Amino acid sequence: MFILYHPVTPSLDVALREAKAYLEMRRHFESMVVLIWLGKMFPPPSAEVRAGFAAAFAAGPTVTAVAWIVDTEHSLGASIVHSVSMQMFSSTAQVRLFRDPFDAASWLSSIEGTDAELILDGLEALDRAQPA
Repeated sequence: MFILYHPVTPSLDVALREAKAYLEMRRHFESMVVLIWLGKMFPPPSAEVRAGFAAAFAAGPTVTAVAWIVDTEHSLGASIVHSVSMQMFSSTAQVRLFRDPFDAASWLSSIEGTDAELILDGLEALDRAQPA
């Protein structure tokens, strides 16, 4: 499982560091599920950020499933996330959008065979690590 926690839209530097970390995973895993928690959908990631992630996800372990956590009920927000997802991941990856982290963790754990509580613990640790 690879988790991206973005309380704000990531800068190119942040995206490239995360992309490099994902590429390192290829030495250990053939496939991976990805969870992306967006704190804010706007502005969407720049073309350079999307391209950096797309290159890493294409060259690293095969992405089998992606769960996006986005706090929105607006169809425009869901449409933007779907568009960004299509630019970052191959068409073979299962992609779902969730509003609740527990639902996303449960779905990914059903695919990955991981305990949903461990995923939620990881998200909580990332949230606590963010500067105030």
